[in-house]
Amino acid sequence: MFKVIIKNFLLVILISIINKQAIAISGEEISTKVSQWLTNEGVKGTPVFSKNTFYKDCNKEIEIKRMFQNYNTIKVNCSDINGFKLIMRVQTLKNDENKKTTKPKMVSKASIKNKIPKKKNKLLKIIKLKKSVEKNDILELDDLEVVSTEKKHQTSFFSNKKDLVGRKLKKNLKMGQILHPRHLFESFEINNGDVISIVSNLGNVSVTVSGEAQDSGNLGDLIKVKNLKSGKIIKGYIKKDKKIRIFR
Repeated sequence: MFKVIIKNFLLVILISIINKQAIAISGEEISTKVSQWLTNEGVKGTPVFSKNTFYKDCNKEIEIKRMFQNYNTIKVNCSDINGFKLIMRVQTLKNDENKKTTKPKMVSKASIKNKIPKKKNKLLKIIKLKKSVEKNDILELDDLEVVSTEKKHQTSFFSNKKDLVGRKLKKNLKMGQILHPRHLFESFEINNGDVISIVSNLGNVSVTVSGEAQDSGNLGDLIKVKNLKSGKIIKGYIKKDKKIRIFR
C-alpha cells in the first residue's frame, strides 16, 4: 500500500513538471503582452491570434518587433533553446484615428487671396514706329524699334525687323504705332512701281535696260513691265536681284 502511494505521488510530480515545461504560456497571455507592447508604442490595435493555443514557457524575456514599417505584422520571439517564433497579424486603426484630432484653423478668404501668387503676364517683343510715316512709304531699318510689352490684347504683330524692312505702307501712321499686317501691302519680291532691270538675251548677247514694274509678284511670276526708254509694256519672269527676263 505504501509503495502505491509513493508511486502515485511521484507520478503527480512528474506530470506537474511536464505541464510546467510544455504548456506554461497560452496564446491569450502572448496576445496580452503584444497589446501592452502596442500601447507602449503609441499604437491602438488588436492582435489577431488564437488564445486557446499553448506554448512552452519562455525563461527569457519575450521579444516583440514589427516586421515592416507599419504595425500590421508583428514578430514574437522566445530566444530559449527550442523556443518559439511567431508571426502575428495586428488589426490597427486608420492612421488618421491614431493621430490626435485637432480643430481645423479657420482661414479667411482675404488671407487665402493674399497667399495666392499673382500670375505674371508674359513679356513680348514687338516692333513700333520710331517716327511718323506716310502711305506708300517703304519701311527702313531706322524707322523701327523693338520694345517689350505685356501680352494682353496683342494678337497680330511683328517681332523681327527683317520682316518689315522694304515693306510698303497702306496708310499714314504716327510715331509709336505698333505695326500690324493690316498696315502693310502684301510682301512681294517686286512691287508695282518698283524700278527694275529688264534683261533680254539675243543669242550670246545680253542686253539690260531699266523698267518699271506694272504688277507685283515673287520669284518666277510673270508680270507686266514698262520699258522706261521706249515706253513699251512687255511681260517678263521675275528673277533674283529685281531683274526681269523677257517672256518670248
